Amino acid sequence: MKSVINTKKYRSLFLTSILILGLALSAGCGLSENSKQAAKQEDKAVKVYQVATRGTFRPFTYMDEKDHLTGYDIEILREVERRNPDIKFAFKTMSVDAGFLGLEAGQVDIIANQIVENPKRADKSIFTKEVNNYTSRKLAVKGDRQDIQNIDDLRGKKVAVTSSSEVTRQLQKYNETAEPKIELVYTDKGTTETMNLVVTGRVDATPAYEVAINEAKKTLGLDVKAVGASIASDPTCFALRKDAASQQLADKIDATLKEMRADGTLKKLSEQFLGKDYTVPQT
Repeated sequence: MKSVINTKKYRSLFLTSILILGLALSAGCGLSENSKQAAKQEDKAVKVYQVATRGTFRPFTYMDEKDHLTGYDIEILREVERRNPDIKFAFKTMSVDAGFLGLEAGQVDIIANQIVENPKRADKSIFTKEVNNYTSRKLAVKGDRQDIQNIDDLRGKKVAVTSSSEVTRQLQKYNETAEPKIELVYTDKGTTETMNLVVTGRVDATPAYEVAINEAKKTLGLDVKAVGASIASDPTCFALRKDAASQQLADKIDATLKEMRADGTLKKLSEQFLGKDYTVPQT
């Protein structure tokens, strides 16, 4: 009789243990499912934006020695990303012209490449209002050239330009009355490749950012120099597609840039990548 009682007792304990274990596993599964759902909701809350950038425009957008995309324009957006957990940027390297085509086609959302607001593109693009930095464009010539100091000295000479540049339009306007005219050589190459055209004598000069000319000479050893006074100084920004969603993103970027300017972060990035504070107008 005692054996029967013990058997029933052990059986009861066994069944109770199974029940408790089942409840624990069930609770665990419920927590796991809740965690998964929370993670999914969190993922949905983060919006990924595709950013077009040349990636060969040192020190604004370039690949470092570890083949990692960086540069002034890139790190501004990464700081915007850090300060806005609901934003993530994915970068695609391409020319500026391809970037604007990508905006129209919906393949990219932003162009980060020292963009200057262009009224001709205002019907299809919007531009951030907070200034990233102010450019200082000068003429890049080979190190031993002494005959070029200003735009007038370019008449009858070959000058490499990109179709999307504000300086290109400036030189096109100059050519309307110049004699002899400047021979504009259009290229979609990056800044380094374009300055190589100067070094090898295939063109006589190219307009470029002063900081980019100095960077090419210092880090790449190119035999180039910046000459004369600045031929252009423009505020730069980011370009986005012209629609309501992009305007919301532009407003968020502007608000964050304003914070970065106020707390000194934008100035520090300029000094780090550009060598001095270009966040204020250049003279």
